[in-house]
Amino acid sequence: MSAFDAIESYARMGVWAQAAALAPLLLFLVLAGCGRADNEEKAKKNVPLVSVETVTTGEVVRSIDLTAEVVPIETVQIGSMVEGPIGFCPWRESDRVEAGQKLIEIDREMYRAEVKAAEAALTVARAKLDDLKAGTRPEEIGKAREGVLEAAESAKFEESDLERVAQLVETGALPGEELDKGRVKQVAAEARLNAAHRQLEMLEAGFTRTAVAVQDAVVQEAQAKLELAQARLNECAIVAPFAGTITKVFVRQGDMAAMKAPLLEMADLSSLVVRCAVPEANAAETHQGMKAQVWLDALPGKSLPAEVARVFPELNSRMRTRTIELTITDDVELVPGMFGRVQLILESVRDAIVVPVHAVVVTPTGASVVFVAMDGKASQRKVQTGIEEGGRVQIVSGLNPGDKLIVSGHEKLKDGMHIRLPGAPGDGQSKGKTGAVRSGDGPNRPKEVGR
Repeated sequence: MSAFDAIESYARMGVWAQAAALAPLLLFLVLAGCGRADNEEKAKKNVPLVSVETVTTGEVVRSIDLTAEVVPIETVQIGSMVEGPIGFCPWRESDRVEAGQKLIEIDREMYRAEVKAAEAALTVARAKLDDLKAGTRPEEIGKAREGVLEAAESAKFEESDLERVAQLVETGALPGEELDKGRVKQVAAEARLNAAHRQLEMLEAGFTRTAVAVQDAVVQEAQAKLELAQARLNECAIVAPFAGTITKVFVRQGDMAAMKAPLLEMADLSSLVVRCAVPEANAAETHQGMKAQVWLDALPGKSLPAEVARVFPELNSRMRTRTIELTITDDVELVPGMFGRVQLILESVRDAIVVPVHAVVVTPTGASVVFVAMDGKASQRKVQTGIEEGGRVQIVSGLNPGDKLIVSGHEKLKDGMHIRLPGAPGDGQSKGKTGAVRSGDGPNRPKEVGR
């Protein structure tokens, strides 16, 4: 007989009898209800309490942190090519100089004297060449013609005298040796006449091309000697190779300059860049135009946007790093030697799904999974992760914007398991608390996150 049948039978009995009979039954029902309530309370406590976060999209970047230094691209150390006392050096640090302006002058009187001697030799050689190119003067030609006439008269006289001597020798008036002497004088007179004719012809024709060429070579030799002497003297005066600022001065006027010793340093402060070294692991993916953020110790708390302007073509063989140069896009005053830190952005993805990294669980098989709250249950999703940044990781596949991602209390969850959210009855928390948590508020991140 059921409890309801017993109550109905007892209803036919008297009041007192009914009360006496119902007392044990009512006690049984109360005890049964209390037991059921306790079981339900225990069941609720066994359901895991989790926190959720709505999946959203945003920008995620992959970057590396580097140390950097501000350096000028255009910088030079001025050294001496000659020895001697410094006669000119009026500069101090931070002085501004223009391109071609004299910086240092070394006194060397010997070099000045060599230049003067070379200039005089060149002047003489050029004068001789001009004289040859101008040809013979009319006075010289007239004199040569007179010489020809004189030689002709002398030859004519000797020829007549030879004929007279020959006649006397035939008559016996003169000995035979006088005839030989006459012949010698006549031959000599003919030779002088021929020489006078050749001299006249040469003067009338002018100097030969060979003579002019030889003298022209003498001029070129003198010119080369002058240039050599001038080059030695020019080494005593050092000029600025470009417009810039004096950064260091090592000597003063009156000091003795030694060959190849540094005299001063200068730099073009408009060519300042931020230079840093990229590790070999990231060297291949570094390229011109990459974005970065720079923080300088001299400007605390100020983030400066920058861009990679130059990537060096090879790695440093000793440090195994690749040097890059960045230019800061903001208008900020830089000073050579400033130390800074750089965040170089290697990769950036817009509208990416990003979740707290500790919400991703790595299974024993190596797969990456997350849990999503759906209809009071935990739904397991296999995901593919991407870029990780600042405690959050990109989800390439497996989640959609708007999903309720379980970010806390998911360590022992299984697919399809019932879950409780903060604020639900029986969780022991205030109903006014939200179920969402921020990155870093939940349990420790997993030991491994798939990429």
